[in-house]
Amino acid sequence: MGIGPVALTRGTVQSTNSVPTVTDNLKSQNKISTEIIGVSYNPTNMYTTTNGELTFGGVDSSKYTGAITYTPITKTSPAKFYWGIDQTINYGSSKILSSTAGIVDTGTTLVLLASDAFNKYKSMTGGTMDPNTGLLSITQEQYNNLQNLNFNIGGTTFPMTPNAQIWPRTLNTYIGGSVGSIYLIVGNVSFNLFK
Repeated sequence: MGIGPVALTRGTVQSTNSVPTVTDNLKSQNKISTEIIGVSYNPTNMYTTTNGELTFGGVDSSKYTGAITYTPITKTSPAKFYWGIDQTINYGSSKILSSTAGIVDTGTTLVLLASDAFNKYKSMTGGTMDPNTGLLSITQEQYNNLQNLNFNIGGTTFPMTPNAQIWPRTLNTYIGGSVGSIYLIVGNVSFNLFK
């Protein structure tokens, strides 16, 4: 659909400098008062379940609890050209990534970390690379010991619980995995998953 910053469209259409996004068009047509997009994804365990929702022009307060944390776009390249934010990442209480820029992307299935942070995460979880899926695989015992993956953004910590860090087990065969395996959805940003 293209809901990223309009600067990403430069040079994509002949004889046009940039292409307005859906949100830009809705704002210019007075369909929405603010260029805000609320995104809600619920966990799924069925391939055919559609359970995401976009709200244009605001947020749906029934889709979240607590307060929303707003943070500025990072000034660090290349993340500043996307929906880039500054953050730190801890695995449990251990820092695996000092303050750096990251990109929030609704079109990415996995949480992709810089190589050094990914290697720390891999070591701390005990995960091993599964050649069929390209994902880290862990045992049930390792899952039982999995800690939160904490993202600190704008002074607020957002924890990914152990269950949020794994691929839905009922969908393992859709990615070439084994039925009884446990796969982590955290990957290395420099690893080509789609060789």
